[in-house]
Amino acid sequence: MSYLEFRSPAQPENTSSELLQKKIQQKPQQSIKRAFSDFVVKNYGDYYLKQLKQQREKAKERPELQLDDSLPLVGIVGGGFAGMYAGLILQSLGLEFEIFEASDRVGGRIDTWYSTNYDPNNTDQACLYGEVGGMRVPQFSADMLPVQQLTIALNTVLSRNNLNDQMVNWRKFYYSSPVQRMRYNNMQAPIEAKDAGLNPLNFDTNNGGDIPEVWLTPTSQGCSAPYLPINMILEKVNQPFIEAINESFKKGFEMLMQHDDHSMWSYLSNVFTLGDLGEYYQPAMGDKSAHLPYNVISYLETLNVGTGMYSVSFVEMVIAVYDWGGSKNPYDKADPNIYMVTVDKGMQHFPDACKTVLNLQDGVQITDGIAAQQFVGMIPGQKGQKGYSPTNLTPDAAPPSSVPKADPIVPSPAPPSAEKQRVFNNTKVNNLRYESTLFGGYGGMQVDLTDTDGNSQTKDYPFVISTLPNGNYVNGSLGGDFFNSLSFEKARALRECNYMPSFKAFITFNDQFWAKLGERQDAGLGVGTSDRSNRQIVYPSYGYQAQGGVLQIYCWAQDAERMGALDDQARVNECLKGIQYLYPEVDVQAAFAGYEPEVTTKTWFWDNHAGGGAFALYKPGQFKNLYPALLSPEFNGHLNLAGECCSVHHGWIVGALDSGYNAVFNILRQLQREDLIDQMQQTWGVLSYPDIDSKAKQTEQLSAYLS
Repeated sequence: MSYLEFRSPAQPENTSSELLQKKIQQKPQQSIKRAFSDFVVKNYGDYYLKQLKQQREKAKERPELQLDDSLPLVGIVGGGFAGMYAGLILQSLGLEFEIFEASDRVGGRIDTWYSTNYDPNNTDQACLYGEVGGMRVPQFSADMLPVQQLTIALNTVLSRNNLNDQMVNWRKFYYSSPVQRMRYNNMQAPIEAKDAGLNPLNFDTNNGGDIPEVWLTPTSQGCSAPYLPINMILEKVNQPFIEAINESFKKGFEMLMQHDDHSMWSYLSNVFTLGDLGEYYQPAMGDKSAHLPYNVISYLETLNVGTGMYSVSFVEMVIAVYDWGGSKNPYDKADPNIYMVTVDKGMQHFPDACKTVLNLQDGVQITDGIAAQQFVGMIPGQKGQKGYSPTNLTPDAAPPSSVPKADPIVPSPAPPSAEKQRVFNNTKVNNLRYESTLFGGYGGMQVDLTDTDGNSQTKDYPFVISTLPNGNYVNGSLGGDFFNSLSFEKARALRECNYMPSFKAFITFNDQFWAKLGERQDAGLGVGTSDRSNRQIVYPSYGYQAQGGVLQIYCWAQDAERMGALDDQARVNECLKGIQYLYPEVDVQAAFAGYEPEVTTKTWFWDNHAGGGAFALYKPGQFKNLYPALLSPEFNGHLNLAGECCSVHHGWIVGALDSGYNAVFNILRQLQREDLIDQMQQTWGVLSYPDIDSKAKQTEQLSAYLS
């Protein structure tokens, strides 16, 4: 799930933001977040690098691991994408493993709610679902392409095993539209995005707000088109860092990390000055040396993210701005559109496909992975050029004509595979213990397990990858404590790493009153926004041919905490009031299909498997001080942590994938299996994992990023 967007659907486009996005696109194929990950580790990861060096030196001194090839080498805690991706990599290398998931489903924070009335074969019922967790993927982002590559590789395996009905297909996700609604501060009526560019939205003093008119009065000063000065602030905040990163990754990151101890709010209120507005500055705003007023910062937070979101790291916000540029077409800089995709018929099909493949004896082959990388443009095709033409796009998600087609190899033929269970649901891990005497003195981890019937057992593995959200290390079990014997750095990182609350609700209506706006069924409606606690209405990107449908409510931070504190029916009532606020001309209660949990409604704040938060979002200083510690293997390399918190891709599936990749890489280095590392990189790509001293090619790649 994405936690931040460069421009919220509530904030109108303006010439300045368009120019900034063009600056961001100057290096369209660079992976800004991977380069940032390497930069943080290189400059602030002394402890991490020292630990890796010591662990690998000790690995050379240990007795040889004696383990039958049929026995699992790795135990994986958690059946989210970090755990399953690690498993898929191990499977592709011929290494055995087992995955333990406490819930009755896989996918972690990728989870689709299906109404009990859902029927994919009935036009009026096929739309009765919504995404509780992640709901979209930027289609062309260099950082996000491994997510699409994974689905093509999975589909290849499913096809040769005659499991075509379980394939994963991508359909278009409609991010925004000119007719999406917005309403703030008791405006007399909602307005549409196309009419919002010069509207003060009642934040100005003339309309009962608290922001001086100078900020919300249209002007053309310093720009060819009229604009509201307040809407140009974030462009000026981000521009110096974006330009510096474009000029030199190394110098840009050094400049950015000088402010890692600031939150977004503290940077705006204590560092950024009115004089930094440059050509947009007006004397009526105040002295050039003054900082932004509280009320102006509040406006920016309200329209761009949500109440309380500006308490997170300033660095986190700037990198997210850059990363959001990956939603655009890198093959055509003149293309202004944002391209996103979602899984057809629900994101849950994606993790389910992973589980199906994991429970086969044989999984993804080298040529499967290479072809999949070429299909999505991760690597050049047979003729040496990159292209993008995945085989699993529905017609609405087809790329524009400016995107070149891929030229992939044909995967090597392979016979169907026998089944082999490796994923175990309803099995909770209560404790992990390091034991140096296991496996003839090689050492390993003991894993305490309990199933839903209360049956307990202990299993031994040479290596364990734990992918639990940090809050789940506090598991409520007597006699077991994950924090026992952990290093100080790791225990502190698990305790302090900030997770962001998120709230979603799905409300079924007998009539799609929202679909009557501007006949936008074929182009999507985007997201409606307001300053009410429900914040956003995410319109479905599907099902417009049905009579009824589902609206999704989505908010974060303090808004989510307050919605989540209510009981379930009260949450739904608040959502209905928020929808009514955006649709005063509609009898929303009459259109509502009625409150019946799992039939007409579903609300989610956080559940016991999420561990007290929806996704990681670092606070000030945590990139420098916690990120390297989270990456460090424990117990001489026998325990690795993974999950999107152990990446710089917070709130995205690819963060989980990168962390799983890095965990497997660390294990292969412990085993001194350079041959398997080469095979992994061929099959899954050379991800820029944070282990910057791994081998020559990785060092060369890092030098290229930081030059």
